[in-house]
Amino acid sequence: MAKVTVTEAAKLAGIGRQQLYRGYISTGKISVERDHQDRPQIDTAEILRVFGEMKGTPEATQNGQNYNSEKRHVDNELQVVFQAKDEVISGLREQLREASEREAWLRQQLERMQAVLTDQRTTEKRRWWQFWG
Repeated sequence: MAKVTVTEAAKLAGIGRQQLYRGYISTGKISVERDHQDRPQIDTAEILRVFGEMKGTPEATQNGQNYNSEKRHVDNELQVVFQAKDEVISGLREQLREASEREAWLRQQLERMQAVLTDQRTTEKRRWWQFWG
């Protein structure tokens, strides 16, 4: 399993760091190992063994402090994107309204032209022998 710092282990266990030191590490209920820089590390298997479940994930606790600032940044970006989307939608609605008006005007023009171009000649029926004379 992964190794985490004491602070991260406390967050995973859902208790405070001091409570983890006093109640579990100093009494030997949880074993602590040291990394190459002599910092205390706790295996997540130890947390599972003692507490039965983890309240969070190691990745979430490592990035927990940066989470709020990143969330605010993402929220601001989303707000800008939504504003831009709304502006595009309103522009498209305006274009659609103008296109509908233009189409209605063109239909009127077409009907006028068709009325002018209709054949207005009277058709007399001539018999075949009237063609020669």
